[in-house]
Amino acid sequence: MARKNRTKSAIPEGATPMPPPKKAAPAKKSAADNFAITREFIESVAIAIVLALLFRAFEAEAFIIPTGSMAPTLFGRHKDVLDEETGYEYHVGASEEVNASSGQEIEGHNLIGTIDPLYHTVQNIENMPSYPGDRILVSKFAYEFFSPKRWDVIVFKQPQEPSVNYIKRLIGLPGETVHIWHGDIYISDDPQDEVGKIARKPPRKQLTLLQMVYDSDFPNPDLEEAGYPNRFEPFPLSSTAWQKQDDAEFPYVCNPSGGEVDWLRYRNIFPDSSDWNSAKHGQKVNAERAREDDSSLITDFNVYNAASYAGTPGLPARDYGMHWVGDLAVEADLNIKSNSGEVILELVEGQHKFRCTFDVATGKATLSIIGDKITFDAADGPTITAQTAVRGPGQHSVRFANCDDELRLWVDDSLVTLSSPATFVSPRNVKPFWSEDDPGDLLPVGIGSRGVELSAKSLRIKRDVYYIADSTQTRRSRSHEPILDYHTPGGDRPQADNQILEIMRSPHLWNSSELWDMRALVSFTMEEEQYFPLGDNSAASLDGRLWPIGEQYVPGDLLIGKALFVYWPHSTHKPIPYFPNFRRMKFIE
Repeated sequence: MARKNRTKSAIPEGATPMPPPKKAAPAKKSAADNFAITREFIESVAIAIVLALLFRAFEAEAFIIPTGSMAPTLFGRHKDVLDEETGYEYHVGASEEVNASSGQEIEGHNLIGTIDPLYHTVQNIENMPSYPGDRILVSKFAYEFFSPKRWDVIVFKQPQEPSVNYIKRLIGLPGETVHIWHGDIYISDDPQDEVGKIARKPPRKQLTLLQMVYDSDFPNPDLEEAGYPNRFEPFPLSSTAWQKQDDAEFPYVCNPSGGEVDWLRYRNIFPDSSDWNSAKHGQKVNAERAREDDSSLITDFNVYNAASYAGTPGLPARDYGMHWVGDLAVEADLNIKSNSGEVILELVEGQHKFRCTFDVATGKATLSIIGDKITFDAADGPTITAQTAVRGPGQHSVRFANCDDELRLWVDDSLVTLSSPATFVSPRNVKPFWSEDDPGDLLPVGIGSRGVELSAKSLRIKRDVYYIADSTQTRRSRSHEPILDYHTPGGDRPQADNQILEIMRSPHLWNSSELWDMRALVSFTMEEEQYFPLGDNSAASLDGRLWPIGEQYVPGDLLIGKALFVYWPHSTHKPIPYFPNFRRMKFIE
């Protein structure tokens, strides 16, 4: 169903001269005066040096991000889109509107359509303006004193095109072998080690790389009126403990049933054309049929890539995300009204459930894993604990993440210090799970209450960045086909794009499908002074994976520096032309 959109406004003498004084005889300077003068001189010199170093540190060419290979961390040429029905704002790449070599716009090849990320509805954006990429400051000084670190965003010259500046995220360091598998990065110091250890992102980097899947603050009124299933529903559906009150500040309300856990669970569900047709004509949808047919695994869909250009047939299937992502995070604002009981956050990946349980009476949080193949690396028992502010009645924002084989918890935007790191090792054959008795990855996120009266709002589901295990070695004759994780030993694609998407929507196939067994593992070994880069937008990044064999690295002498700051995001021309969009100014993590 096509809808029109508009861009969103930016959040947002003279005096009478006096005669010169008579010169007085110079006073004799004391030792203290001499010391003060010396100190002032030294301080002036020091300040001059610091300013010079700062200037050099921030010295940058007029660097504008040209493409979307680092989206959504950094934008290339793009359009800002506002879904008028929900009020949700997002961004779509428009790099193909211009010639990559000359930078000139290509006549008749403008960006005309996309789909919104929350409900996958068609959006007409033909008349919306396109904006240049982010302008960034690059520290050319950083690596003269400090070695590059994994997860830095680096600017460099590519060996094959030494006249062009590139920007990617640094993944592999000199002497390391980098393995990419199921979206994660593994590192080994021995090239013969085909497994390695998972590379975990620091917390601030992790927050940057989480991408939005769903935000309950932006419901679609047409779908709600038609009775389309809400993304968050009680489980089982017959339960009445959780109710949705649309007119309340905290619309998801739990009056506990007592004893068992009362669950509110997330379903990744998208309406099809018949659902939209019913909603458009004021008819009710078949909610039971929709739950059965429209539910999907969470994939590596990135709305930035969902761009349809004039003169092309539309969006290819691959732009809807071709890879299952099991590394998830849940965020919620909670209003707790009880003095005792338990509030539970749960994330599902395959046959394992990862839980954070808050004891409301004491504020103690307990992290645990339900499943027989994974235990925490820590030696102090099967659970990991922490003391939090979630104690007694009160309002709190919480975030619980399962990324890179580690659980992390934030309360009121502060990372919680755990009794020990909640790290573990996932089985290498992990695959999505579903059964008649256990919905598994069909309902991958849950918020539960055991005896706690509470309400919730701003429920958000996010996913980790998914690095696609593709490479020049595995592509062979597929050089012009999409970056894809699934390969046979011969390098061929196992399925057509639409067949892969159909498997993502077919829970009865998840346990038996051979698709998960065909996920590639690719490896890259760095020598001395060699660095391995990847783009955050893995599905659209021609990075180290796809450079010529033997040249899949950045030489140390071609490193330009570290990206530091987005300093002049494009103007929205409102309210003042050329006024920067301050909301987009940020330090680059």
